[in-house]
Order: sequence, then structure tokens, then C-alpha cells
Amino acid sequence: MARNILMLEHDEDDRYITQAIFDEHRYPIKLKFVNDSDELFSYLRNCEEKKEHFPSLILLNYHTAPSNSVEIIHTLKQRKQFSHIPVVVLSGSVAPEIVQECYAVGACSFIQKPAMSEETDAKISNFFNYWFETVELPT
Repeated sequence: MARNILMLEHDEDDRYITQAIFDEHRYPIKLKFVNDSDELFSYLRNCEEKKEHFPSLILLNYHTAPSNSVEIIHTLKQRKQFSHIPVVVLSGSVAPEIVQECYAVGACSFIQKPAMSEETDAKISNFFNYWFETVELPT
């Protein structure tokens, strides 16, 4: 079964790096990028209307617009049709209050974006192994 990740990331460089690493490692994942919260909800409504599979996982950049990531997670978890989708927040900052706020509204994980280094491959490999080889995701 194909696994799909919906990633809300407005930064073209971060998109490119993410896609390149998934391609380089040949992860059997289809990445769909959206630029903002409006596009994210439009994509999900389109999946629902066309009776297509929802993404297996949603990745959110913490800094988003017009809704911030906490508002997005809150909305996703309040809507029955989207509440089953795991949400992972990515941020360059791991201020304790930000992390706590994301978990409080229903984030499944909060990951600090790795600096470009050897740490990047390890973090992405660990991420992939956990979400796509260890846990069972909804279909």
C-alpha cells in the first residue's frame, strides 16, 4: 500500500531538502507539499469529496499562516473525518512552551529540524523507520 505524507512547508529549500533525502534513500513514500493552512484543508476536503485516501501522516512546520500549527492541529483533531491522521510538528526551535502547546492540542510528535549535517540523515532515517516500519498507520 502506498504511504502518503502531506507536508505543510512554505520554505522551498526545506521542501527540496526533504524531497531529496526521501528520493536518495528511496523511501516508498509520496510527499505532497502545501504552502499554507488554507491549502492543507483544501487538500483534505478534496480527498474526502473524491473518496480518496487521506494522507498517512501530516507534517507541519511550526511557523505557518494564515493559521498557526496549534490552530491547525486543534481543527484537525476536532473534525471526526481528519482526527485519525497523525500530526508531527517540525520546528527550528524547541522552546518548552511551544512543545507543550503542540502536544496539548494533539500533536503526535514534535521534532526539531536538524541542522544540515550527519545528524540530518540519522534523524530522517529514524523518523522513517518509526513512522513507516514500526507503527501501523491508518489507511
